[in-house]
Amino acid sequence: MSRKYWIIFILVLIALSLTGCSSLTNQGEGVPWKPKPLWLTDGFDFPVGNPDGKGWAITGYGFLSWSTYSNSYHPGEDWNIPGAGNGDHGKQVYSVANGEVVFSGWNSALGNVILIKHAISSEDFVWSQYAHLDERWVSKGELVARRQPIGTVGRGPNNRFAAHLHFEMRKEELPANAWPRTNGAAWARSKVTDYWLDPTAFINQNRPQ
Repeated sequence: MSRKYWIIFILVLIALSLTGCSSLTNQGEGVPWKPKPLWLTDGFDFPVGNPDGKGWAITGYGFLSWSTYSNSYHPGEDWNIPGAGNGDHGKQVYSVANGEVVFSGWNSALGNVILIKHAISSEDFVWSQYAHLDERWVSKGELVARRQPIGTVGRGPNNRFAAHLHFEMRKEELPANAWPRTNGAAWARSKVTDYWLDPTAFINQNRPQ
Protein backbone atom coordinates (compact mmCIF):
# COMPACT_ATOMS: atom_id res chain seq x y z
CA MET A 1 0.00 0.00 0.00
CA SER A 2 1.41 3.38 -0.99
CA ARG A 3 2.18 6.11 1.48
CA LYS A 4 -0.82 8.08 0.14
CA TYR A 5 -3.24 5.28 0.99
CA TRP A 6 -1.68 4.79 4.43
CA ILE A 7 -2.29 8.46 5.19
CA ILE A 8 -5.93 8.22 4.02
CA PHE A 9 -6.43 5.05 6.10
CA ILE A 10 -5.06 6.72 9.25
CA LEU A 11 -7.23 9.81 8.70
CA VAL A 12 -10.34 7.64 8.34
CA LEU A 13 -9.54 5.85 11.63
CA ILE A 14 -9.10 9.19 13.39
CA ALA A 15 -12.42 10.45 11.98
CA LEU A 16 -14.23 7.29 13.11
CA SER A 17 -12.86 7.58 16.64
CA LEU A 18 -13.93 11.23 16.88
CA THR A 19 -17.48 10.48 15.73
CA GLY A 20 -17.94 7.57 18.14
CA CYS A 21 -18.18 5.03 15.31
CA SER A 22 -15.01 3.16 16.10
CA SER A 23 -15.30 -0.57 16.66
CA LEU A 24 -13.62 0.02 20.02
CA THR A 25 -16.65 1.92 21.33
CA ASN A 26 -20.10 0.67 22.21
CA GLN A 27 -22.32 0.24 19.16
CA GLY A 28 -25.51 0.80 21.20
CA GLU A 29 -26.42 4.36 20.26
CA GLY A 30 -23.00 5.74 21.11
CA VAL A 31 -23.40 5.31 24.90
CA PRO A 32 -20.14 4.36 26.66
CA TRP A 33 -20.20 0.75 27.81
CA LYS A 34 -20.61 0.29 31.57
CA PRO A 35 -19.67 -3.11 33.00
CA LYS A 36 -22.16 -4.70 35.38
CA PRO A 37 -20.94 -4.75 38.99
CA LEU A 38 -19.69 -8.18 40.01
CA TRP A 39 -22.06 -7.98 42.99
CA LEU A 40 -25.24 -7.16 41.03
CA THR A 41 -28.22 -8.60 42.92
CA ASP A 42 -30.06 -11.70 41.74
CA GLY A 43 -32.95 -11.32 44.20
CA PHE A 44 -33.51 -10.81 47.93
CA ASP A 45 -34.05 -13.28 50.79
CA PHE A 46 -34.90 -12.70 54.44
CA PRO A 47 -32.07 -12.01 56.91
CA VAL A 48 -32.88 -14.74 59.47
CA GLY A 49 -34.22 -18.29 59.38
CA ASN A 50 -34.55 -19.91 55.96
CA PRO A 51 -34.68 -17.79 52.77
CA ASP A 52 -38.39 -17.19 53.42
CA GLY A 53 -37.80 -16.19 57.06
CA LYS A 54 -39.74 -19.26 58.19
CA GLY A 55 -39.73 -19.79 61.95
CA TRP A 56 -39.07 -16.12 62.64
CA ALA A 57 -41.42 -13.13 62.84
CA ILE A 58 -41.55 -9.41 63.54
CA THR A 59 -42.24 -9.69 67.26
CA GLY A 60 -41.01 -6.23 68.21
CA TYR A 61 -41.48 -2.93 66.45
CA GLY A 62 -42.48 -3.15 62.80
CA PHE A 63 -41.80 -0.70 60.01
CA LEU A 64 -43.27 2.73 60.88
CA SER A 65 -44.52 1.56 64.27
CA TRP A 66 -44.34 4.35 66.83
CA SER A 67 -41.42 3.53 69.11
CA THR A 68 -41.97 4.62 72.71
CA TYR A 69 -38.30 3.84 73.29
CA SER A 70 -36.98 6.34 70.73
CA ASN A 71 -40.08 8.57 70.49
CA SER A 72 -40.02 8.29 66.72
CA TYR A 73 -41.29 6.15 63.88
CA HIS A 74 -39.37 2.89 63.71
CA PRO A 75 -37.46 2.74 60.39
CA GLY A 76 -37.05 -1.02 60.33
CA GLU A 77 -38.28 -4.35 61.68
CA ASP A 78 -37.37 -6.27 64.85
CA TRP A 79 -37.05 -9.98 64.03
CA ASN A 80 -37.17 -12.73 66.64
CA ILE A 81 -38.18 -16.39 67.02
CA PRO A 82 -41.68 -16.13 68.54
CA GLY A 83 -41.69 -17.18 72.18
CA ALA A 84 -37.94 -17.75 72.24
CA GLY A 85 -37.08 -14.90 74.59
CA ASN A 86 -33.31 -14.73 74.32
CA GLY A 87 -33.21 -18.18 72.73
CA ASP A 88 -32.27 -16.73 69.35
CA HIS A 89 -29.18 -15.05 70.77
CA GLY A 90 -26.23 -16.15 68.63
CA LYS A 91 -28.33 -17.39 65.70
CA GLN A 92 -26.90 -16.63 62.27
CA VAL A 93 -27.81 -13.48 60.34
CA TYR A 94 -27.58 -13.57 56.53
CA SER A 95 -26.97 -10.96 53.86
CA VAL A 96 -30.31 -10.50 52.08
CA ALA A 97 -28.63 -10.12 48.67
CA ASN A 98 -25.30 -9.83 46.86
CA GLY A 99 -23.60 -6.62 47.87
CA GLU A 100 -20.67 -4.69 49.27
CA VAL A 101 -20.16 -4.07 52.98
CA VAL A 102 -19.93 -0.31 53.45
CA PHE A 103 -19.88 -0.33 57.27
CA SER A 104 -19.06 -2.92 59.89
CA GLY A 105 -18.63 -1.51 63.36
CA TRP A 106 -20.10 -0.54 66.69
CA ASN A 107 -21.98 2.50 67.92
CA SER A 108 -23.48 3.38 71.28
CA ALA A 109 -27.10 3.47 70.04
CA LEU A 110 -27.31 0.26 68.00
CA GLY A 111 -24.36 -1.83 69.13
CA ASN A 112 -22.72 -3.94 66.43
CA VAL A 113 -23.95 -2.88 62.99
CA ILE A 114 -23.39 -4.07 59.41
CA LEU A 115 -24.52 -1.93 56.44
CA ILE A 116 -24.50 -3.44 52.93
CA LYS A 117 -24.96 -1.68 49.58
CA HIS A 118 -26.84 -3.61 46.89
CA ALA A 119 -26.83 -2.87 43.16
CA ILE A 120 -30.21 -3.60 41.60
CA SER A 121 -28.78 -2.30 38.31
CA SER A 122 -25.67 -0.41 37.30
CA GLU A 123 -27.31 2.82 38.50
CA ASP A 124 -29.93 1.79 41.12
CA PHE A 125 -28.98 0.90 44.68
CA VAL A 126 -30.55 -0.01 48.01
CA TRP A 127 -28.95 -0.61 51.40
CA SER A 128 -29.65 -3.22 54.07
CA GLN A 129 -28.70 -2.70 57.70
CA TYR A 130 -28.38 -5.29 60.47
CA ALA A 131 -28.12 -4.02 64.05
CA HIS A 132 -27.89 -5.17 67.69
CA LEU A 133 -25.56 -7.97 66.49
CA ASP A 134 -23.56 -10.11 68.88
CA GLU A 135 -20.82 -10.88 66.35
CA ARG A 136 -19.79 -9.37 63.01
CA TRP A 137 -18.16 -11.70 60.50
CA VAL A 138 -17.55 -9.31 57.58
CA SER A 139 -15.52 -6.14 57.12
CA LYS A 140 -15.90 -2.88 55.20
CA GLY A 141 -15.13 -3.32 51.50
CA GLU A 142 -15.89 -7.04 51.45
CA LEU A 143 -18.19 -8.41 48.74
CA VAL A 144 -20.87 -10.73 50.10
CA ALA A 145 -23.35 -13.11 48.49
CA ARG A 146 -27.04 -13.60 49.10
CA ARG A 147 -27.54 -15.93 52.10
CA GLN A 148 -23.93 -15.54 53.21
CA PRO A 149 -23.73 -15.57 57.04
CA ILE A 150 -22.46 -12.17 58.14
CA GLY A 151 -22.88 -12.26 61.92
CA THR A 152 -25.13 -13.36 64.77
CA VAL A 153 -28.19 -12.05 66.60
CA GLY A 154 -27.35 -10.06 69.71
CA ARG A 155 -28.88 -7.89 72.40
CA GLY A 156 -27.64 -4.46 71.41
CA PRO A 157 -25.17 -2.25 73.26
CA ASN A 158 -24.39 -3.59 76.74
CA ASN A 159 -27.17 -6.21 76.34
CA ARG A 160 -29.74 -3.42 76.52
CA PHE A 161 -32.49 -5.35 74.71
CA ALA A 162 -33.94 -8.82 74.50
CA ALA A 163 -32.21 -10.72 71.71
CA HIS A 164 -33.48 -9.77 68.27
CA LEU A 165 -32.31 -8.49 64.87
CA HIS A 166 -33.07 -4.87 64.06
CA PHE A 167 -33.24 -4.89 60.26
CA GLU A 168 -33.63 -1.99 57.82
CA MET A 169 -33.89 -1.49 54.07
CA ARG A 170 -32.93 1.96 52.80
CA LYS A 171 -33.40 3.62 49.43
CA GLU A 172 -30.99 6.49 50.13
CA GLU A 173 -27.38 6.45 51.28
CA LEU A 174 -27.31 7.22 55.01
CA PRO A 175 -24.74 6.77 57.78
CA ALA A 176 -24.99 3.57 59.81
CA ASN A 177 -26.30 5.41 62.88
CA ALA A 178 -29.00 7.33 60.97
CA TRP A 179 -32.36 7.55 62.72
CA PRO A 180 -35.47 9.52 61.65
CA ARG A 181 -35.11 12.40 64.10
CA THR A 182 -33.58 15.86 63.90
CA ASN A 183 -32.46 17.53 67.13
CA GLY A 184 -34.63 15.08 69.03
CA ALA A 185 -37.77 15.77 66.98
CA ALA A 186 -39.31 12.80 65.17
CA TRP A 187 -39.68 12.95 61.41
CA ALA A 188 -43.12 12.67 59.86
CA ARG A 189 -44.04 9.25 58.45
CA SER A 190 -43.93 10.65 54.91
CA LYS A 191 -40.35 11.85 55.40
CA VAL A 192 -39.27 8.49 56.81
CA THR A 193 -40.50 6.76 53.66
CA ASP A 194 -38.40 9.15 51.55
CA TYR A 195 -35.32 7.37 52.97
CA TRP A 196 -36.40 3.94 54.22
CA LEU A 197 -38.25 1.04 52.60
CA ASP A 198 -40.72 -1.40 54.15
CA PRO A 199 -38.29 -4.36 54.48
CA THR A 200 -40.74 -7.25 54.23
CA ALA A 201 -42.70 -5.68 51.38
CA PHE A 202 -39.50 -4.94 49.44
CA ILE A 203 -38.09 -8.44 49.88
CA ASN A 204 -41.36 -10.09 48.92
CA GLN A 205 -41.45 -7.97 45.75
CA ASN A 206 -37.85 -8.88 44.85
CA ARG A 207 -37.49 -12.59 45.55
CA PRO A 208 -35.04 -14.63 43.42
CA GLN A 209 -36.53 -15.90 40.16
